[in-house]
Order: sequence, then C-alpha cells, then structure tokens
Amino acid sequence: MKPVYDRFLSSRINYIEQSPIRDAVAKIAAKSKTTKVISFAAGEPDPDVIPRELYGELAKEVFIKEKGSVNYSPADGLSELKIEIAKFMAEYEGVKTGPDNIVVTLGGSQAIDILGRLILDPGDIVIVENPSYVNTILVWKHYGVRIIGVPMDDNGMITEKLEDVVKRLHSEGKKLKLIYTIPTGQNPSGVTMSMDRRKHLLEIASRYDLLVAEDAAYNHLVYEPVDVKPLRSMDTEDRVIYIGSFSKIFGTGLRIGWLEAHPEIIGRVRVAKGPMDMCPPVPSQYIVLNLLRNKLYRPIREKAVAEYKSKRDIMIAAIEKHLMGLKHTRPVAGMFILLWLPGGIDGRVFSDQLLEKYNVAVIPAAAFYTDESGRNIVRLNFSMSEKDLIEEGVRRISMLLKEFKTSIP
Repeated sequence: MKPVYDRFLSSRINYIEQSPIRDAVAKIAAKSKTTKVISFAAGEPDPDVIPRELYGELAKEVFIKEKGSVNYSPADGLSELKIEIAKFMAEYEGVKTGPDNIVVTLGGSQAIDILGRLILDPGDIVIVENPSYVNTILVWKHYGVRIIGVPMDDNGMITEKLEDVVKRLHSEGKKLKLIYTIPTGQNPSGVTMSMDRRKHLLEIASRYDLLVAEDAAYNHLVYEPVDVKPLRSMDTEDRVIYIGSFSKIFGTGLRIGWLEAHPEIIGRVRVAKGPMDMCPPVPSQYIVLNLLRNKLYRPIREKAVAEYKSKRDIMIAAIEKHLMGLKHTRPVAGMFILLWLPGGIDGRVFSDQLLEKYNVAVIPAAAFYTDESGRNIVRLNFSMSEKDLIEEGVRRISMLLKEFKTSIP
C-alpha cells in the first residue's frame, strides 16, 4: 500500500506558493527552443558585461594555490572575505563595521530566508513596500507570516501611510516586528526612496520599536546623481539589518551575499546557518575575495552602470515613442521598469499572449503586490536585453495592445 503523503507533510505546506517568475521563465525557455525571444523578463546582470575571462583566470589560480578551495570554509564565510566586506561597506556604504558583524550567505536570498527563520513566528506581521520583491513575500509566507503592503510613489514607500499602518497595528496589539524595504532601485518598480522618507522610516522604527531589513541588492547600480544614503549608515540604534549581495555586479551565479547587523543578531544567524548549508560556495568566496583585494569592484561596477544606463535610456525612449501616454516608472537605479496596461488589461493574460504571438517576454507584476492593485501591470527588465532589440520588443508590445484595445468594450 502506498503512503498517503499529505499526512506526512508539515502544515506549513499550505503556505508554500510557486514563484510566478519561475513559471514565466519555464514558458520562455520552452518557447526559446524553437523561436528567438526578445526577453524583458530577467532580473540578472548581462553575462557579456561581467568579466568572465578574468573569473576563469582567478578560478584557475584559486584551485591551484588555495588548498582550502575544495573543502568547507567556516559556516559564516572565510574570515579574509568578511574583512574585505567590512572594508567594502566602509568605503561604498559609509557603514563602519567589522567582520564579527558579518555572515556570508548564499546570495541575498538565503539572508532573507534566515531572517524569516530567526525573527518571524506564525501570525507575525511584516510591512513591505507595495509592490515588493516577490520571492521575499513568498519565502516569508512559508513561515506563516502576514504581509502588509504600503503604497509607493516616485519617492519610494509613502512613509506617512507607513506610519498610519504601524499606528493602527500597534493600537490593535498586533505582532509587528519588521519593516522590509529595497530603498534603492527597488524590485520591481525601479523606484529609489528619497532621503526625507529614509529618515522618516527610521524615526517610525524607533518610535514603535521595530526592526528594519534593508535589501541593498541594487545600491550600486545607480545611473543619476542622487542624494541618498543606505539606511544602515544612518542607523544610530542598531535597528537596521543590512542584506548585501554582489550578485548584481559580479554575477548571480557566484551566490555570494551577506548579512550585517548588531552582534546579538549576527551571533544567532551564525548558529542557525551552520546546519543549513555548512558554508557558502568556497570557490566563489575566493573569487570575490580576490576581486575585492585587487580593487576590481569599482571598474567592474562602472562598466555595468554605463551599459545598463544605456539600455535603460533606450527602453524609456522606446516606451515614450511606441507606448505614448502609458504610465511607467523612470528608474534612476536598478534593473526594472513597471508599465501600467490600459483599460484594465490583465497582466498575466497579456504576458502569455505577448510571448505566444509576438515572442516577447515580460513578467506580470500582480504577484509583487500584496493586494489586487497590480493586476494590470507588467515588469520590464533592461539589464539583460540586447540593445538592438529593445525598441523592437517595445514596438511588439504596442502591437498587442492595439489588438487588446479592439476587444475592450
């Protein structure tokens, strides 16, 4: 007799949802086997911008010279790498910290998961921007957490509305512990939070005794002069937990991120992380260590910024030419543009037909929202796009929109 598997599964299985990004990627991959697809769906750096030959040379050197490259490292990361990350944070983020305040993780994603395990209990409430990074929403929902979104505008999370929500939850005695934000180049909107809002957010956290998780994944893909600082650099009460990642500059496949916070939190992260993965990928740690030691971060970043700024400008110009009058974000940082579809067009239906009929891939944005307000929005990525195909992809979006408009009563 075969077992009835449902009775063996944790009750948390009820909270598990498939990432819509993975669903979309699977459809795009299947389509790409037979047809050239213009993809605005990715959320990654362009592999042709990343110095892969240099990585190959570094990898060869690492495997030959570093015996430890094929063994475990400490669970919280190589001590030499943590020292370099502390230097990096001082130089690029204005954060004075030390290696004992840092744990190296499998990208920013593991850092987010660990925070959920350590800080959040079933029934707790987390406040996020609306929209917010879909995988953060999904992974914390796995732990039975309730996610509440606060609206955004062109200056980021509207902190006056944030304070209203916090006041209400506080007065109701709700279990609110954490505010999660991507203040620079936000995913999926591309919006960057103003300094006034950053200051106000920290004031709210202090007034109501809350922690703040700052996702800094896009902090260094900034295309215009903006007067902003990381929240962690402005934090005088150790309320901010900094989620760092080298993925968007050095490449997502290296899987090197980190958490930086007060030692009391980091100590618990260190204890929790060991049994999870034993250690981050050791060859990748050595490659990143050498990139930082050899002062290569700045030139690699500068090349990426120049290339992605050019792509962003082409995409915005194409939107304004072919999709005139449609609302869209204008990112000064990050990799993404949100596009509002007219007439209540469903973003999921539109995305499916765009791929099927016109071989263009976008991501429906509904899953990034905590309510129904994102049903008619799609997310466009420009970092992975081929420059000479960006305008053509946007033109095809306009062609499908004309078909939809004729069918709208």
